[in-house]
Amino acid sequence: MRSFKYICLICFVVLAACQEGSRLQRMSEDKVAKELLQGIWVDDDSEMPVLLVVGDTLHYSDPNATPLYFKIILDSIYLMGVDTISYKIERQGENTFWFTTATDELMKLHRSDYEEDHLAFNHEQEPAQDNSVIQQYVEKDSIIVYNDVRYRGYVFINPTHYKVVRTLFDENGIGVENVYYDNIIHICVYNGANELYGKDINKQLFNDYVDAGELSASILSDMDFVAVDDAGYHYRAMLTVPESAASQVFELVISPQGTLQIVTE
Repeated sequence: MRSFKYICLICFVVLAACQEGSRLQRMSEDKVAKELLQGIWVDDDSEMPVLLVVGDTLHYSDPNATPLYFKIILDSIYLMGVDTISYKIERQGENTFWFTTATDELMKLHRSDYEEDHLAFNHEQEPAQDNSVIQQYVEKDSIIVYNDVRYRGYVFINPTHYKVVRTLFDENGIGVENVYYDNIIHICVYNGANELYGKDINKQLFNDYVDAGELSASILSDMDFVAVDDAGYHYRAMLTVPESAASQVFELVISPQGTLQIVTE
């Protein structure tokens, strides 16, 4: 019953987001206010450049943050990415832009009059870093002896170009989309020089075990060869949602006949 309620909640949130996006598409935006927002905006307190607005796109000075399509409708600015986030505009003028963030902080920006502020946005977007997930090529080699037979298990973690996008909020309560990259992991088991099993694993293997929304937000973050017994060769796989404590561990068992089974506790 608990899982059913959780799935219903996820469906409700997704449905609400879709309905909100559809509603916003039908509403006319304030093109005068959008035109007024073009350019570079600097934080009043720190004098650091925060936003660059070009056309329909809002760019952050943070190289990890994804540029976002935006609209201004009535008295709010809507950032429309994986999630739609809105902020109430408190004051807008030719050189002033104030809005309330998700943490109820009043963010005060003013238009930049310093030409070098463009340099804060002259960067290629970099993948976000999270120490809880592996985002580089890694090779693991484990030796396990069972019934006097020496088995060698390999794990090759290969980063891909498949993006995993997470909406996070910075210290000012501004929502930014960080981009991470999923992994494909090759596992194989050898008995001496003989390969007993070899296969590429991706997170879609766990479609039947993980909610679709959580799976899309997860990275296949790690894999280890852990044991050999009469049932076969055991690997431990980990799915992790970046920048969160959410992770799931699955045991993969490869039978001596070469079939793979997912064992859940």
